[in-house]
Amino acid sequence: MARRTGLTPDLLRAWEKRYRVVQPVRSAGGQRNYSDADIERLQLLVKVTAAGRSIGQVAPLGNAELRELAAGDQSAHDSLDATESGNPAVGRYLNDALGAAEHFDSNLLESTLRAAALQLPSDQALDQVFGPLLLEIGARWEQGRFPPANGHLATATIRRVLTWMTDFRAAPENARTIVIGTPAMQLHDLGAMLAATVAASSGWRVAFLGASLPADELARAARMAHADAVALSIIDPSDPAHVGRELGQLRSELPRSVALLVGGAGAAAHADVLEQIGAHRLDSLAALRSWLMTRGQGGEPRPE
Repeated sequence: MARRTGLTPDLLRAWEKRYRVVQPVRSAGGQRNYSDADIERLQLLVKVTAAGRSIGQVAPLGNAELRELAAGDQSAHDSLDATESGNPAVGRYLNDALGAAEHFDSNLLESTLRAAALQLPSDQALDQVFGPLLLEIGARWEQGRFPPANGHLATATIRRVLTWMTDFRAAPENARTIVIGTPAMQLHDLGAMLAATVAASSGWRVAFLGASLPADELARAARMAHADAVALSIIDPSDPAHVGRELGQLRSELPRSVALLVGGAGAAAHADVLEQIGAHRLDSLAALRSWLMTRGQGGEPRPE
């Protein structure tokens, strides 16, 4: 079964025990005997999780729904030149989500975002739906074209869906660990939540700390988690001197083997500090994903 599906025996057992994806018959000697239907279901699950979905999201689905997801993934892959984004569904999800937020319809917004998370590969959903949605809502709010209550409703809904996207994602036993949050006085953590979802979908074990933690607490959390990296989101560009001091203190208190990653709309204001302390400034979710995949696959030595 491992050879037929590409799953390791340990992961296969974990899927069976935790999610009951298949229930093979046991022989008299206790060996699992898999049917052709078991093989088909597991192969479908491998296909749809390979696109970035967690096994917890798709385990409850029937085979017909799994086939539909797999077919949608293939169609998206085959239609990369259909629109500027590479998939016509991306623009539809983004427009529907923005319209739901404008009409104060949290149920429609949540169902739209959940559908995007299930139907699109994880990188497309995060980079081309969730991220642009947050940027557009923020831009309209700053221009006075988006009521504050609508913004709060939208961000609460997006937070709920991102939590759902990462809740059931089990990291491999040998996964590297990343601590994610925002520095002290940085109160907006949705960018950090997006980063946490990217890290989880990239196979990392994530310790998400939320907003506004001082440098000494971030460093203590990294040590307790035996983290390989700490990632911070900086959105608010105000008080750059304070943020710069926090970044410098954090780098000084982290073991040198622990990488420091910084992103978000306000990160550019600290480019000089980040260069001085040897932090990685990442300007997009795609850049974060690339760094995580390279490091996670052994592109750099693992800290002792």
